[in-house]
Amino acid sequence: AISSDLPSSFDSIISFLSFLHIENRDKILEICFRSLKDNGLIYIEDYVANGPLTPDVKTTLEEVVQSSYLPTRETYRNHLERVGFADICFIDLTTGWKGWVKERYQKFLQSKEESIKLFGENVYEHRRQFYQTISDLFQSGKIGGSSILAKKPCVPKIHQVPDTYFCSVTSVYSEQYHFFLEDGSLLALRYFKTGTIEHYSAWWSDTKGYSLELINTSEHQRSDQHISIKNNDGTGTICLPEANIEIQFQVAAEFTWAVPAEKNHRAVIHQPKLLCTVNTGDRTQKAIGYCKIYDGDYPKFWGYHFVHAFFPDYGIIWSAEATFGEEKYNYFKLLNTSQTEKEILLNGEDSYHRKTSAHGRIQDKIYHLKFDNNAFANWSSILRNQPSTMESKLCLEYRPAILEIDDQKVGEGICLKEFCFGTIT
Repeated sequence: AISSDLPSSFDSIISFLSFLHIENRDKILEICFRSLKDNGLIYIEDYVANGPLTPDVKTTLEEVVQSSYLPTRETYRNHLERVGFADICFIDLTTGWKGWVKERYQKFLQSKEESIKLFGENVYEHRRQFYQTISDLFQSGKIGGSSILAKKPCVPKIHQVPDTYFCSVTSVYSEQYHFFLEDGSLLALRYFKTGTIEHYSAWWSDTKGYSLELINTSEHQRSDQHISIKNNDGTGTICLPEANIEIQFQVAAEFTWAVPAEKNHRAVIHQPKLLCTVNTGDRTQKAIGYCKIYDGDYPKFWGYHFVHAFFPDYGIIWSAEATFGEEKYNYFKLLNTSQTEKEILLNGEDSYHRKTSAHGRIQDKIYHLKFDNNAFANWSSILRNQPSTMESKLCLEYRPAILEIDDQKVGEGICLKEFCFGTIT
């Protein structure tokens, strides 16, 4: 009724914990889309699944929470894109909601006598079960919370296709960081920009299969930053205000070299050893990190595999195999810290990647970096602009790693595996 009686009538739509009770997510989002004016915004706060839900959890959600359908963030994003929304931004709210629903349940238990007097025992018991169920689901990590902001774009016109779509190269700026924290968890974040898209993402994972998408947005010409990065003479600070995370880091090693496919042969900056302090509001941890920064003109079609591994008793490996346009590019680097206090950079003369391993030859020795055990967790996102002239699928995996030299195991560690394929404009 709304879509037929009031099309293109509203500047904005706001929904707080409503859509989780509506099973046909495509239909309700389509109604919202039609009801918005061009460039209108929708803001949603909602529950999301942190991964595939078991039948028991689905039954609990349906019977107690009256929610028969709870998508993951990725699926939720697909619903929004399918009906036409653009500039979609997901911000994780799980940490705050997790504490709040637990506190709500505990306070309700403490008010039992007063609540029964006010509402009666049946109402009290029904509400107690509801509060406990929500608290238990959040504490288990099976569900989370997210804020979602999206825009209804103007009707596409031919002249809106960006000039970069017809160019053989695209101007790209990328800055990515990976941090291995002392409790074994991983924090990976990225800022990626072209002339048509600004992508911010941050992903956290532990080694027990629990992970959170903290930020994931691909927008055009934002006025504010989801991730603030400040560098100053070998030190830096990264702030994620929406996730309440601050990272202080010191660059302990830096190397640069050019990529053959970059039009002007501008160097890529690699900082494989960042000494860090990560503050998450109520906790501060030490971490070791990696940074890669590149700024240049790259071919429209690209694809790559990349891995960054840390072996506490041996060293740091980072390796890639990529194709930019028609140019092939690969490297295998080892920052060896096991034999001397001063780091030694070893360069692989020959290297290649397979799905769950990376290989290199260094000084006539064969190095095998293996990560074929099950991943602790994985995350993916499609970097897509408006009007869909760029589309690249980015995937991250947090995995255990083994290093072998000449088929002899020399160390166990952890690694971030990354791969991406598609177009950039």
